[in-house]
Amino acid sequence: MSRIARWVTNAVVVGVVLGAAAAHAQAPAPPTPPFAPAWGMLAGWDVFAKKGCGGCHALRGVGPVTGPDLGRISSGTSFFDIGAAMWNHLPRMGEQMHAERIERPKLTPADVENVIAFVFTARYFDELGDGKAGQRLFAAKGCVTCHAVGGAGGKVGPALDAMKRANSPVLVAAAMWNHGPEMAEMMKAQGVTRPTFKDGELVDVIAYIVQAARDTPGETAQVVPGTPSRGQALFADKQCATCHAVGGKGGTIGPDLGRSGHHVSLTQLAARMWNHGPAMWAKMNERKIPVPKLSGQDMADVLAYLYTNHYFDAQSSAARGGRLVRERGCTACHSVRGQGGKAAADFATSTVVGSPASVVAAMWNHSARMETTAEAKAVAWPVLTGAELGDITAYLVSLRTSTPARPR
Repeated sequence: MSRIARWVTNAVVVGVVLGAAAAHAQAPAPPTPPFAPAWGMLAGWDVFAKKGCGGCHALRGVGPVTGPDLGRISSGTSFFDIGAAMWNHLPRMGEQMHAERIERPKLTPADVENVIAFVFTARYFDELGDGKAGQRLFAAKGCVTCHAVGGAGGKVGPALDAMKRANSPVLVAAAMWNHGPEMAEMMKAQGVTRPTFKDGELVDVIAYIVQAARDTPGETAQVVPGTPSRGQALFADKQCATCHAVGGKGGTIGPDLGRSGHHVSLTQLAARMWNHGPAMWAKMNERKIPVPKLSGQDMADVLAYLYTNHYFDAQSSAARGGRLVRERGCTACHSVRGQGGKAAADFATSTVVGSPASVVAAMWNHSARMETTAEAKAVAWPVLTGAELGDITAYLVSLRTSTPARPR
């Protein structure tokens, strides 16, 4: 977790809805962040606002539509995926900036670290669900047989009106997990088929409950933003690692939860835990592992750990990166230890490629010149995947530490 803590812990700020300000507008105050124990500078949001990203990009449907909505990027992204997307769209972004007479902002490596971490977590929280769809699902899934909302429904289980003041996804996930075995037995006794949830169904059900529930006395439940390091410790202490690996380390009975396919929102994670509950409980019973109880804060920390673990998902290869540098035409302009083009810097002696963030920052900052040179040389703009950018970065960083071969 050291790399994750170093890159993510200083930067990420996202909520259910984020206001995206135009380049010249006053940026709205950012909402509560999802990760880390203390958030003073809100650095990722600060970069997004001050560098004018909100002039073209929306977040979660709020803001302009010139560029893609950065809060609705596809799941499974990593640092290098987002960095590659920035690179691939540079020519188009450059044209748009030129047309609108917007000066292309310069990014420091710290800016890159922070804004990529910010974008990475933009799907951590769900958008608002559809209450009407949730009402239909609440009945169709059999929830209404046992639970009442707003005075309507069954009496077998507790009324769910309290969710109106405690509807954080992590609290929902913890409650569903902790009471799952008991609910399964009760449903079996009542002849109710245990439901499962897909896509945004649980989000819609929660939206219905919150809208239909009566106000109940008491303070609104609060959960402190999750901390990946605490989540990692809990994952081991609660014996989750007995069955599940994270990033290739841990058990092999269940799926590896550090894979990019598990980069989903809080409520989607809650739904997955519910769906797979019976299978997990059976495996725990076989191994005489008690089903652990999780508080809302425990859940927040564990989910933060799982969510951020694959931030550097790609297993980068310097050897592959070296081949890509040649195959993608980089050496038409750049040289490596004097071998190659002379139009741009020698990668081996460059002072701006010492880390993944510095590589992405250099690609961004020099993009205008690279676009002009590529056009003059009739060289196609190389499109990169996240894995390829990771390989190229590994290669460039290796040049700083390796000893050049002595010519024969």
